[in-house]
Amino acid sequence: MSLSSPKTVLRRLGLRPDKARGQHFLLHPHQAQRIVAALALEPQDLVVEVGPGLGALTVFLAQQAGRVVALEVDPDLAAYLRDELFAGNSKVEVIRQDVLRFDFVQLARETGSPVAVAGNLPYQITSPLLFKLAAEKAAVSRAVLMMQQEVGARLTAEPGSKDYGVLSVLLQYHFDLRRLFALGPANFFPPPQVTSVVMRLKPRRPEPAARDEAFLSQVVKAAFATRRKTLRNTLAGCGHPVGLPPREVLAALADLNIDPGRRGETLSVSQFVLLSNELLARREGGRG
Repeated sequence: MSLSSPKTVLRRLGLRPDKARGQHFLLHPHQAQRIVAALALEPQDLVVEVGPGLGALTVFLAQQAGRVVALEVDPDLAAYLRDELFAGNSKVEVIRQDVLRFDFVQLARETGSPVAVAGNLPYQITSPLLFKLAAEKAAVSRAVLMMQQEVGARLTAEPGSKDYGVLSVLLQYHFDLRRLFALGPANFFPPPQVTSVVMRLKPRRPEPAARDEAFLSQVVKAAFATRRKTLRNTLAGCGHPVGLPPREVLAALADLNIDPGRRGETLSVSQFVLLSNELLARREGGRG
């Protein structure tokens, strides 16, 4: 199957790229092939594609995988994919649905195995989707996602850097992350004002592991609530942000040899995990 250029298809359909939905269509098939190749798909694999658009990735996903579930919120593009481009193709199921409302766990349960995820992500849903994939990682075997370069930098940022934050800590806890390659604006129609980067995410078994991942998230978010404030202020400040009085928070930091005068962005992922476990033990009234 050969794809017409995005300009040609949109003109024929009487459509224009929707800025509100962050639509930037991939122009070059060889770049789409690189993205799909990074998933290392097998014939039995099921792939969920986020925002298939005009099908640039979908065509190659369908050639490699056993089944493709394409989630498209734009009704006109969904109709084009379903009724024209993939009409009669039993391997591609086009669903008009917001991926943030999609149940990856239920799909994996129905199919009996985790699913692969691919897509060119609009900026406005990138962080929410990444957090969603982290929460549902048991249902995901791996993901290859295209996103703005600045988000990719946040994913792989190291402690102490300006890009290191909540997204860095929680995604590094849940996934092995790898930056694959960048794509400049000229690879898209219309060209965005930023460079895109393709990232590969593979669920990992973290060590040390958090006793309660939801509580880990609470601790991390509290620590970064005000970036320039110290842990003494963010975790042991007024309002008991982690459900403990200041003296217990300070005692937990002391037990882990973490200076309460440090800022959250200086703690490693492992330190956040150990701290959340210690705080949780104290909140439960014991150390284990």
